[in-house]
Amino acid sequence: MLVRFGLGVVLTMVASSAALAAPMSDEDKAVLQQQCAGDFTTFCAGLPPEDGPETQACFQKNMSQLSPGCRTAIQAYKKKG
Repeated sequence: MLVRFGLGVVLTMVASSAALAAPMSDEDKAVLQQQCAGDFTTFCAGLPPEDGPETQACFQKNMSQLSPGCRTAIQAYKKKG
């Protein structure tokens, strides 16, 4: 359950940081979920299970430490915008 929440946070963080008008496709969501699930568990698992500012700040703070797959997926999504 915590991993599922974390994936929602990743998706929210990526979408808001990309400032895109178009909604995120199911394919984009699936790629981000697959690539970033472990990163949430590693860096942000101690945070409360809500999409709050602390969780979003955790991802921003740890962006440079995210796994290569997660960073690549985020960058690819941002380029689509």
